[in-house]
Amino acid sequence: MPRPTPKKVIIEFDGGVKTESSFDALPGPLQTELLRQPFASLPSSNPEQEKFVLLEWDDGYKEVIQVDPACTAVNRYTVISRPEDVGRLSLNMDGAFPELIEIGRRPLGLKRITFGDTVHVTLDKSEREGKKFDHFFKFAKGGDARAEQVEALKAAAAAESIDLKQLKGQDPAKARPQYEQLRRRMGLKGERQQDVLDFIASLASLT
Repeated sequence: MPRPTPKKVIIEFDGGVKTESSFDALPGPLQTELLRQPFASLPSSNPEQEKFVLLEWDDGYKEVIQVDPACTAVNRYTVISRPEDVGRLSLNMDGAFPELIEIGRRPLGLKRITFGDTVHVTLDKSEREGKKFDHFFKFAKGGDARAEQVEALKAAAAAESIDLKQLKGQDPAKARPQYEQLRRRMGLKGERQQDVLDFIASLASLT
């Protein structure tokens, strides 16, 4: 089930004066920044039905991104250097152009991607065009990072004295502090914190 869609933003000034705007009318970067804030995110009512990409770097950093339910599989990963490095991960989608995810953190250090399958990311070739370099990566299936994260969740719950069975029965909004404890213990990050908490809730459904 898709996450509820924001409809409008209201700003209240001193004296009670209010102004508002439809959410769609806001610039894209502002929409993204607002949705990163905990107050502007609602927990998914069915996290086990959501789709997430788990990214892992060679330095141990892990990041979660929730993606469109129509995404089906990892398509390709490239990094463009000019001179800063920008990674572009594309996911195939049913009946539409691929969804593009921009990777800003150490794009050349990305090690594993999990979306359904877990694939190892290795450099295949690099091509130069003027001052720009295009780096193309290949994938090799291996391991099951999702199963690893389920075990990490169990260990985190034990360390934090959290009963996962009881947690799953709670209202997601009220259980947020406990999910945040688990997130910190598991070392998971995300541009949108709610994506990570929903990911943990989806893992909990597998325990």
